[in-house]
Amino acid sequence: MSRSSYTLGTMRPPNQNPNQESPALQGQPHCPAHWLAIRLPHLSLDLRTRGLARQAMPLAISEMLQRREVLVACNPAARKAGVQPGMAASAAQAILGTLQVLPRNREQENAALQSLAAWCYQYSSQVCLPGPGQVKAAGERQVLWLETAGSERLFGPPVELGQRLERELGKLGYHAMSGSAATPEAAWLAAGQALHLAAGSDIRNPLGALSLQLLPLEPAQCDALEKMGFRRLRDVLRLPRKALTRRFGPALASYIDHLLGTLPDPRIAWRPPASFCSKLELPAEINSSQALLFPLKRLLEELCGVLRGGDTAVQSLQVTLRHEDHTDTGLAVGMQSPTQDAERLLRLLRERLERLRLPQAVREIELAAAHLLPFAAGQGSLFRDSPAEQQQDMERLAERLQARLGPSAVSGVTGVEDHRPEYSWRPRTLHEPAQCASLGHRPSWLLQKPKRCDIGQYQLLAGPERIESGWWDGRDCRRDYYIVRDNSGSMLWAFHEYKPRQGWFLHGVFG
Repeated sequence: MSRSSYTLGTMRPPNQNPNQESPALQGQPHCPAHWLAIRLPHLSLDLRTRGLARQAMPLAISEMLQRREVLVACNPAARKAGVQPGMAASAAQAILGTLQVLPRNREQENAALQSLAAWCYQYSSQVCLPGPGQVKAAGERQVLWLETAGSERLFGPPVELGQRLERELGKLGYHAMSGSAATPEAAWLAAGQALHLAAGSDIRNPLGALSLQLLPLEPAQCDALEKMGFRRLRDVLRLPRKALTRRFGPALASYIDHLLGTLPDPRIAWRPPASFCSKLELPAEINSSQALLFPLKRLLEELCGVLRGGDTAVQSLQVTLRHEDHTDTGLAVGMQSPTQDAERLLRLLRERLERLRLPQAVREIELAAAHLLPFAAGQGSLFRDSPAEQQQDMERLAERLQARLGPSAVSGVTGVEDHRPEYSWRPRTLHEPAQCASLGHRPSWLLQKPKRCDIGQYQLLAGPERIESGWWDGRDCRRDYYIVRDNSGSMLWAFHEYKPRQGWFLHGVFG
């Protein structure tokens, strides 16, 4: 699937039938564009409530409109008590004293749309956001457009993909409505009515009965149309284009042409960023570290959707917990290999949270991945017995141990160029490659401290191996090493030391 900088709605000359293919494309294999619109009608409210599994308290979102604080959204608990959008905030609080009113945050909504566009990228290579000029009376349209003709073989027809997106966005805490049509503007209207119009069908009949108040027009345009007796979209579609332009200006005529597909509707194709950052504001404080797992799971599922869309993975994450009157609490999580598995990431975070003591209640959570790495998916075996899968199991175990005990509690071993066995190794981080492979005639397990022994109780099998070194660093030694066997048949490594002390010592065990 190509990822161009611009995508176009259905393009036809003004005098061509909307159901007829362009002559330039006749006789050529061509897949006409088809758009799926995902509307987020309660985005401002979803952003405040998606962090909790249950939201029992009445909550409303307010905005300053014409110097009045007016409610623009409220949850079911507030509606049940008689609070409705459009009320003045003071009147709503007079009706319901326990109502929590939070201000609308448009910057947060725009950031959420950007994150959701990255998440939707896993289903289409052409994802578009509303442009700055596409404004309605109630504010910017909260919608995502996906071109689905190119991915229909993978995800099925638009109606199935729309239902799938509604379910999966619901798991992320967003209420979504889907609809599809041949043009982006028609798909947006169809999403408001849960309609999926087939490619090539005439959109005039199914959308013609819509009220003009549902169109993304300026309030002045709607008022002028209603004063002239127009109530439905079909009333406007009956007007000749020249008369429509003369009476209401070119903007309305241009919108109708884009809606019907008689004029091209260029859209800027969204591009995924090279990093990830998403915030989740909590409507109520969380005092328990384990209670943070629910909002973190939603953030991780959002992250992994972004990773699948860009065919990328993460190897480290940064979680920031923000408090009211305390410095932020940070959690850094590292993996042994890049991943896009939400369950794997959640297990590591659960281990970290089990030993975390919160200094204060958490009000906001931020999940960030500074670097998105290329993802290479391996092919697994039926019984997970291949060397690569066994190595993955060891990596998973090391990750969980580090998450539970701390990064410094689990380390690897690497070689050092030194003839003395006790100084020929050092700890290493698990990301650092191992150097200096072990010698076959030496044991891989050394005693923490050489143990004095009676060599008469052992049978000498091989040796000696003379080691004389260390005069330059104050740890001078002269030893003769032997491979010996004890009475039980175990293979051991012993040495006879001449300096700094004399005698026989056991130093290693052969596996």
